[in-house]
Amino acid sequence: MPIFEDGQNAITLADILAPMTEEEFFKEYYDKKPLHIPGTADKFKGVMDWSILNELLSNGPLWSAKSLGLQIDKQAVPAALYCESREDRSGTMVMQPIAAKVIDLLHQGASLIANDIDMMSKPLRQIAGAFEGAYNGKAQANLYCSWDSRKAFSSHFDTHDVFALHIEGEKTWRVFETRMPHPIRHARHSNGTYTEAQHMEQRGNLLFDVVLKPGDILYLPRGQYHDALAVSSGTVHIALGLVSLVGLDIMDALKDFAVEDEAFRVNLPRLAQGEAVTRSVLIDLGNRIQKLTKDPKVLAALVQYQSSYSYDRSQYTLPIVSADKQFNLAGDQFRLVKDKAAVLLTGPRGSVPIPAGSEGPIAWILANKSFRRGAFLSAHERIPAAAADKLLSDLQAMGVLKPA
Repeated sequence: MPIFEDGQNAITLADILAPMTEEEFFKEYYDKKPLHIPGTADKFKGVMDWSILNELLSNGPLWSAKSLGLQIDKQAVPAALYCESREDRSGTMVMQPIAAKVIDLLHQGASLIANDIDMMSKPLRQIAGAFEGAYNGKAQANLYCSWDSRKAFSSHFDTHDVFALHIEGEKTWRVFETRMPHPIRHARHSNGTYTEAQHMEQRGNLLFDVVLKPGDILYLPRGQYHDALAVSSGTVHIALGLVSLVGLDIMDALKDFAVEDEAFRVNLPRLAQGEAVTRSVLIDLGNRIQKLTKDPKVLAALVQYQSSYSYDRSQYTLPIVSADKQFNLAGDQFRLVKDKAAVLLTGPRGSVPIPAGSEGPIAWILANKSFRRGAFLSAHERIPAAAADKLLSDLQAMGVLKPA
């Protein structure tokens, strides 16, 4: 059964993981071990297919060499081989992929990687949002399109949890025994820290392999070694990467509170004062940090930060009901009358002279009877907005106009 239907307002993590429950996933697998969830072929119908992918890729100005990459035999294809320098939507010159060149390289066995697609359609936004809500983290989706027997990437691990949603064709995933201990994007704890030879050595023995088919999901906790190889002509999968807050983020959060304590703003002892003095300062600051960790305000701020730790996926809901002010003429008795050199506005309460130059705008009001502020401003572009608002306000005070 498809997880997305036209008119559907939300996709939940339970919809995505079914038949596995969300509770079972977080209890038995989350941050513990890999998981393969078989699915029906139509599970991701309406989310992604060849037609949807072609439409996305055909929006040329949306793409650059950074957002649309090619890999062949574990090497990145230089941008110059499939891009040309063109102006993007902001007027900046970028290396923009050219469809004919990309397709030619795909014929030669290259794999296509479309990065950051999680905001490009309603179903993709909903899927990413479902993961973010359950994880209290940030979700980012990349799409991988490969052809049989050409490997794009060597065995590696990721610094985030991965959910591979399989869309088209078949691909063999190999998952290895080694799981690096909670790697992060840091020079000493990321995939790029190691050479390919080191990766091959430390990935360990094969834990299991699985052929993913349309509708299947593969979960890999961060740090789990894996690789993948297409075994059919034309495969597509979407990789959801989930990044959660970690202990180091607490250190950053504590700074906002520590800066209010003068002890953290005082100069450190000069080296000439000796290590003993520096050690005493370090112990004192450590005690102050420990005290901060017990402060309810710090806990509340951390919980608030974690609850909002996601990408903005708000959507437009056009058309809107205009909030522009609406005015109605208070009656049909109002007239403009010339009296010698002056122009008078007459009504039930008598007559008053009007300022020179306001005859046209007031005549427009009397003729239209009911109007919005925006329409009045558009009809009298030479009048500054502040002056127009004062005229409308004065006419309200005189009882000529009333708000709708």
